[in-house]
Amino acid sequence: MNKIARSIVSVALAGLLTCSVTQRLEASAFAVNELGARAMGMAGAFTSIADDASALFFNPAGIAFLDKTNMQMEALAVNGQFHFTPTNPPPGTVVPAKGFSGAIHQPFIPVASLYASHRLNEKWAIGFGAFTPNGLASNFTNFNDGDPANTKFSGRWAGTRAKLEQYWFTPTVARRITPNLAIGVGIAFVHTHIFLQQSLFNPNDDNPTSLSLELASQIFPGVDPKLAYASFARLLPEGRHRAAATANKYGATAGLLYKNREHKFNIGINYRSHVVSHLTGKSAFAFNKNSAVLPFLPKDRGLEVLFPNQAIRGTFTTPGLYALGFSKSELMGGTFGVDVKMQDFSRFQDFPINFTKNTDAKGRPTATGPELRLNFQFRNSVIFATGYEHPMPQLKVGGFLGGILASLAKDATIRAGYSYDKSPVPEWSVGPLFPDSSRNSFTTGLTKKHGSFDMSMYYQAMFFDRVTSNVTQNEAQGTNGIYKSYANLLGMGMRWRVGGHDGKVQ
Repeated sequence: MNKIARSIVSVALAGLLTCSVTQRLEASAFAVNELGARAMGMAGAFTSIADDASALFFNPAGIAFLDKTNMQMEALAVNGQFHFTPTNPPPGTVVPAKGFSGAIHQPFIPVASLYASHRLNEKWAIGFGAFTPNGLASNFTNFNDGDPANTKFSGRWAGTRAKLEQYWFTPTVARRITPNLAIGVGIAFVHTHIFLQQSLFNPNDDNPTSLSLELASQIFPGVDPKLAYASFARLLPEGRHRAAATANKYGATAGLLYKNREHKFNIGINYRSHVVSHLTGKSAFAFNKNSAVLPFLPKDRGLEVLFPNQAIRGTFTTPGLYALGFSKSELMGGTFGVDVKMQDFSRFQDFPINFTKNTDAKGRPTATGPELRLNFQFRNSVIFATGYEHPMPQLKVGGFLGGILASLAKDATIRAGYSYDKSPVPEWSVGPLFPDSSRNSFTTGLTKKHGSFDMSMYYQAMFFDRVTSNVTQNEAQGTNGIYKSYANLLGMGMRWRVGGHDGKVQ
């Protein structure tokens, strides 16, 4: 496979791998689970609670227990801090004291969602949700083209920028089978968008393609082709590849919710389907114009001929979700919940992409082959989450300030939670596009009611395991090293409800 094209594909993948998010918006690799301000105050242990309109994301059966009409808007802001320190940087490379930063340029990545549900009668309810269950924003482009080469990100050959946005628009219907048992089913229209960027002409590439060897031999005739390429690659102007692609597909959601009102416990099940997106888009290539080697390239095989701007196609699979939840209300005056979730990232074994211009006008091969395939061999991810919510204690403090505090505490609920998210990314796939590792998260949240309106907010501190990558095949790409990451998430939501909920204190 074309080595340059391999590099292109890995960035394409990262662009595709998108929801968080951010941070990258982070939950397992590129899945986004941190939606819903009330739910995330309990670290997402909401599958068996699902008592607001965000049930359309956490368990669609929950809308069957909501009265009348519920409208809900959510906003999530993510601040990610990602640092990479190479263990064996190229000679002369200037590595920042804290490592290369993968933080996005803007301080926060915003993520929004919208939910609405309506109770038709005692048995039936309908709803509509718009949310982003998969997303990614990654940016290691912390240099300008004019900067000295030794200050640039040493892993830029494996990717510098990537973004994936996947939107689900989900009409849903739910039915109470019995007063205590309900099911919900939704069909989703899924729109996926990717953007990617990476640098070309890696001088450390020890396995150049036959085309690269041929061009190097034309510049340095009579020299061993691999030695010629080593000099050839250093003399070439650094290039950059950008690609964007979109796809429209369909998915499905389903849920089951049982409420034992006598013993005050709930059991919930949630399913969200995997989606195979068939992408179409365009690739563009650009190169510096000040290289001394450019005049020596064949006049009819310049870089613009070898790297033609062109249409691309690709196939990308996002994982399905399987969740089981249990909750107990009226436990020490509050509600306790626990969730176990599995995301089948094992469906994401490789990523193929097709370039459409494989030969030039004279039938000679270009630098972009017909089919390129990267193997990632992701594994399934498991998430454990637990949380507790309790009505805020009523404060009895005198004075003006005490009155304000008492007013704030009235009809308010406080929450706390913890989650563990096992990363699906194996060591040899960890890199600037996937600076991913298992993480522990701690959350806290608050809801304040005022008539038919609820205002909720939550904060999540996400601590990533430190990862040291030491994989032989990644040495030439410059992605071996130490990855240290941390993320702050702040979410807010507003709900308007007519008719409230059937007996659940919120």
